[in-house]
Amino acid sequence: MIISIEVPVFKGEFLNQCIQSVFQQSSDAWHLSLVWDGGDERSRRILEEMQESNHPKVSVYFNENQGIARSRAFLSAQNNYPYILPLDDDDELAPNAVEQFIEAAKANPWASLIRGRRSFINQQSEHVEETQWFPFGPRHYFKGMVSDVFNQAQPYLIRKSAYDRTLGWQGFDDFMQAGEDCDIFLQLEEVAHFELIDEVLYHYRLHNERASDTLTSAAAFEMWRRLTDRSIDRMELPLIRTSDVPPFTFEEKERTDLTLGDLEFIVPKGSTISDRLKQIEMVEDAIIEVPRRENEASWKMEGFQASQKKIVCFLDDSVQVDDASALVDLVNALNESGADVLAPTAEQVIGFSKQQWLDAGCFLVRREVLLATGGFDTETIPNAMHLIDLCIQANRRDFTCVVVHISGISSQGPLALGWSETDFQMLKRKWHSYPNYLPSIKDLNRFSGDGARR
Repeated sequence: MIISIEVPVFKGEFLNQCIQSVFQQSSDAWHLSLVWDGGDERSRRILEEMQESNHPKVSVYFNENQGIARSRAFLSAQNNYPYILPLDDDDELAPNAVEQFIEAAKANPWASLIRGRRSFINQQSEHVEETQWFPFGPRHYFKGMVSDVFNQAQPYLIRKSAYDRTLGWQGFDDFMQAGEDCDIFLQLEEVAHFELIDEVLYHYRLHNERASDTLTSAAAFEMWRRLTDRSIDRMELPLIRTSDVPPFTFEEKERTDLTLGDLEFIVPKGSTISDRLKQIEMVEDAIIEVPRRENEASWKMEGFQASQKKIVCFLDDSVQVDDASALVDLVNALNESGADVLAPTAEQVIGFSKQQWLDAGCFLVRREVLLATGGFDTETIPNAMHLIDLCIQANRRDFTCVVVHISGISSQGPLALGWSETDFQMLKRKWHSYPNYLPSIKDLNRFSGDGARR
């Protein structure tokens, strides 16, 4: 595993110290990429000397001034390594930063971003006691949206495959292309959750020429407001921001009742349930048939990516639907409960039963849930646990999962088809930082019956 350390360069005063902090890493599993962004002559001379050295672990580029966001985007576009570690040209990495980030990445391959702590140093690279400006800890949500958008700072390691699912580094032209760091946090969180390393791995230099010092608090608040509103639109969340200073507060928009016309069905191609939907005269354009995959999450994600409507209904071969009225009842239950994820159950539950996890072969999901959480994990979670994993993601972001008794619909969930202790351990490993969201063995047995364990 190699980490791509990426440095946009504008000023040369502390650039040598920055570069040396990379060369002094306890691990050599890194590649350093630097791009000159039309900066001062001192920085250009340093990079020209670095380029002339032909160091096999260093790449140097020269561009006209583009701004910080476009320079980061340029470097990430050149990178074919699995992880990105952004570094500013006046800061330093702690000597064990690469080693610790690699260890964390191997332990948490599902994380889109892994963040460590930072300390402050002066112009002589001496430690300075300074109150941290931004929180360090899990982020907080309201109905899918992050409220504490300022809960972010270097250092952070980005999984490249997660970055490739975003729009990339983006900044604001009226703020010198700044805001790109907060924005990439928001975008990456829509792919997968973050993990934290409670150790100082980065040294942030305090001096009078920092680009960030030219931005006022008012400018920071304005960028946070814009980024928040942009994220709400991108995830199609029915929210309105109601405060001007983070942590932001939000209000839910009034929802209009949905109908079968707002629904698309995601089914395996050639399945019995696909034929059944056509028999009960569901509109064929609303049925998205996806080639079967051994990985359940893969065909479901492929189906969602082909969908366009406000709600999607996932159905597998275990599902039996008596008639169209049962599906109407299912959509009505979503409206009445206000749920974000809803599954029918054969159990005689009273009204709508809020659940932390669902296990069903048939379930409805509002589009914004899948956009906000990244959807199903297609890489690390076994089939038996993929719906529980989605529910954990949804619950973390303050969405609601509900079961309701619907006459005329029956199915078997992934757990009922069989699960193992190994499956459960994989789920526990992924969510080790959030143990309160995990089911217990007793919970799994309640869903599936003891006989489903294998």
